[in-house]
Amino acid sequence: MREAFRFFTRFHKGTMILVLGFLVMTAFIPKAQAKEIPQDVAVRVIVSEGADQGLKGMICIAEVLRVRGSIRGFYGYQLNRLKRNQKSVKDMAAKAWGISAHTNYTHGADHFENIHRFGQPWWVRYCVKTYEYKDHVFYKEIRKRT
Repeated sequence: MREAFRFFTRFHKGTMILVLGFLVMTAFIPKAQAKEIPQDVAVRVIVSEGADQGLKGMICIAEVLRVRGSIRGFYGYQLNRLKRNQKSVKDMAAKAWGISAHTNYTHGADHFENIHRFGQPWWVRYCVKTYEYKDHVFYKEIRKRT
């Protein structure tokens, strides 16, 4: 009986060491994030959606882009206004994309709209307003549409 107890405690200690080692290793692995959008695609969307909004407005748009993890639903990507804008606007959009990884002006917003120009969109009833900057109002979806 004593031999069985010794074997069990040794086995148990080995298991504990493995579990602790696994926990320590996973503590240093970054959490899974949404699919990263390539910078050139992000800059194209940011310029098309907010070239006239300044750096902070572009950062806010970039935050929404990061939260979504996709360009789906961004009308500006189809327009491709990169050719019409100056290099300084493109550079500002690239800077906004980099900064947006470390900011949270929009409080996790996943939608935005220029309601002053285009009116209130239909999907607003499923969202809560989180932030407003210049022409854009930012929203976070509070429940999934059915």
